[in-house]
Amino acid sequence: TLEWVERNAAETRMSEPGTGRMVRAGDQKSVIATFRHDTSRNMDPLLHTHAVIANMVRGADNKWRTMSNEKLYANKMLIGAIYRTELARGLEGFGYRIEKTHADGRFEIEGVSREVIEAFSSRRAEIEKAMEERGLGETAGNQRAARRVAIMTRDPKREAEKSALMAAWEKQARELGFDAAVIKAQAMERSGLSRDSVRSAAVVEPAREAVEWAVAHLAEREAVFDRAALLAGALAWRPGAVSMAGAEREVARLEKTGVLHAADLPGVKEVLTTEKAAAAERETIALVEAGRGRGAPAMRGWMVDRHLRKGPLTAGQKQAVKLILSEKDRVVGVQGYAGTGKTKMLKRARALFEKRGYEVKGLAPSASAARTLEAEAGIESETLQRFLTRYADVAQGRLTRGARKHLRAGYAKTALVVDEGSLASTREMRELLRIASVLRLPRVVLVGDEKQLDAVDAGKPFAQLQAAGMKTATMNEIMRQRDQDLKAAVEATLAGDVRRAFEKLGSNVAEVKPDNLAGAAAARWLALSPEARANAGLMAPSHKIREKINAIVRERLIRKGVVCGPAFSTNRLVSRGYTNPEKSLAANYSPGDVVAFHRPYKRIGVEKGDELRVKGVDHANGAVILQGRGGGEIHWEPGRLAARTGGVEVYKVERIELRAGDRVRWTRNDRELGLVNSQAAEVTGIRKGRVTFRVEDGRTLSMTAGVPQLRHIDRAWASTVHAFQGRTVDTVIAAMEANHPDLTNQKTLYVEISRARDRAELVTDDAKALCERLEAATGERIAALEAIGADKVESREAEKPNEAAQAMERPSPAMEKTRSDRGLEL
Repeated sequence: TLEWVERNAAETRMSEPGTGRMVRAGDQKSVIATFRHDTSRNMDPLLHTHAVIANMVRGADNKWRTMSNEKLYANKMLIGAIYRTELARGLEGFGYRIEKTHADGRFEIEGVSREVIEAFSSRRAEIEKAMEERGLGETAGNQRAARRVAIMTRDPKREAEKSALMAAWEKQARELGFDAAVIKAQAMERSGLSRDSVRSAAVVEPAREAVEWAVAHLAEREAVFDRAALLAGALAWRPGAVSMAGAEREVARLEKTGVLHAADLPGVKEVLTTEKAAAAERETIALVEAGRGRGAPAMRGWMVDRHLRKGPLTAGQKQAVKLILSEKDRVVGVQGYAGTGKTKMLKRARALFEKRGYEVKGLAPSASAARTLEAEAGIESETLQRFLTRYADVAQGRLTRGARKHLRAGYAKTALVVDEGSLASTREMRELLRIASVLRLPRVVLVGDEKQLDAVDAGKPFAQLQAAGMKTATMNEIMRQRDQDLKAAVEATLAGDVRRAFEKLGSNVAEVKPDNLAGAAAARWLALSPEARANAGLMAPSHKIREKINAIVRERLIRKGVVCGPAFSTNRLVSRGYTNPEKSLAANYSPGDVVAFHRPYKRIGVEKGDELRVKGVDHANGAVILQGRGGGEIHWEPGRLAARTGGVEVYKVERIELRAGDRVRWTRNDRELGLVNSQAAEVTGIRKGRVTFRVEDGRTLSMTAGVPQLRHIDRAWASTVHAFQGRTVDTVIAAMEANHPDLTNQKTLYVEISRARDRAELVTDDAKALCERLEAATGERIAALEAIGADKVESREAEKPNEAAQAMERPSPAMEKTRSDRGLEL
């Protein structure tokens, strides 16, 4: 591990000969002292190594210089992964079997029970107890606080006789029913070792499969990713299966063959993208290009002007309506900043379309956004994902001529509006535009704000299509903010002037102690009147902080008697947030998890909608053992069924208590009950094992513990920023961590403060550091085509928009012909 650190992470800064510029120089010889310890401070067995790296390195010129440690720090997670990999490989070489316990590659030795692990982890138990007493949550979710608590609670180091410690450990193990000698004997038998002869077992190195898995895992969420993250992901795939050298060789091979591309951007180092991502982006741009002049204007421009002459629309809204109705291109965009009246504009555009006999259909990234579009703009709407699923055969070129002709006739006078277009991934946008091209839709309108948050999955197609020349109307007259200082802060954030934004927010930026971030945000919301709370947004950057805020709010509302009465406890399901590649690994499942199937798998007796509990994991065969509906066992191999194609969701189970006055939100759609994801409700009563809710649309629902939808709830006083995008309230109270590497950026700030009409408050752990961090972190994603350089961004020929996708997906000859036909029809 330390050899890799010296070779790859040890740098210095030195004067470049000839120019005098200060440059970084790597591959420096380092001075490192290691100290091996085998106990924790509580004298539990804990083998670990401390490595002290001196602030001095020697270059090829034999001169000593100070170390520049930025690269060392940036690679700390990868270095940990290398250490774990070497440990795992050593254990397996001696015949021990290991079980992966965490997605990042952490593991335990097979045969050592969780009870034994916890019994010999008393120091961890102390830290977790101290975290809980301080209201800081779990160690995994707040590692910075955990480090502080560890320092605050640790005792001085003690010395003890090794023989006495061994005797105490053996006695404790016997009391737990654990015999290490048995596991050791089994390992020796498997490895062919004896006490007198030691030899290493040959380890087959599946580096290709590991790196391919890591690429798919990272590329699902980001078009451009860190090289270090790719290597760490490959090592975590199956702990001990791949060496660091093997992973590096495989990454180099993929770069040489063009599967991976290194970034070609000034100031951006050590990041990669895939040819598959670049091909998807090329095709998306080409599909818009192929639709130039192939739309069907509903009105001429002068007619739209006449209709809008006396209307109360802003200049930007009028420009957008005119573009939508009169443009000859199939695909057009509306770049509307937050609070510029996009919904009002769409309502007017819908009315004019309908005057000309057109039908307007809406798509949105979530069920709640689709419901809002339908209610406020009068556009019949559904989720983008549901639309793409229904027309998947169209996108993949699997239609017969008759079916294609029938669908085209049905959409001959249809305008398709995609709201919150910035939340669409490249994959979703490409599929949508393929469908629009095959069906020859007369108009596709992409409406959104490139300055707001992007999709969870990879890509930024809305911004990319604007940059590539998609005809776009801009709405920049902000009308939402009634407070002029708040409006000025929003405008400054849009311009990237964070300091001016902070000046305009003034005393509404509050600095608190790091441990009190959630508590301070909750206290400000609780200080509002009940009427003001109903029109206030309480936002957190992450789920962990959101959960803390909700817990504090609830505890104080119980004290005040607002949340009261008998309690009802039930299990709720919380998504593990896995990518599809993560779902394909049996090692990522734990007993007690729940797997929800989105489609039937008759061969193993699973129906669509089944939610089955994980009983165990067969690591040797890559299988997850599920408890079937009838109580029997189902051996499911996630790598072969469902997980690779997004056919399942994986949940952990948590207890939740409900009382009258609790505010909750649904976390999935339920058509039968008329509930949609993110829809809020209040618990109005609990009686005889039945919970009664008043849904935000005014309906009353009653449920017992057996109703499946009751497992898909969460507390709803606080929301994440991502979930709050698209909403408008009078007051916003938002928590922001000053130095979060991923969530603290200008996009997050913009979404937070632009939701408010009258007042926006920021609660942070360091106001000065937050301002400095926001100045540097725009939150802008890098697209694959941006990463590989402007000289490679040229689109393929417009008349062959699917060429890249065909090469990427390797369709059958029959599909080749179908897609070729489709390309000619664009």
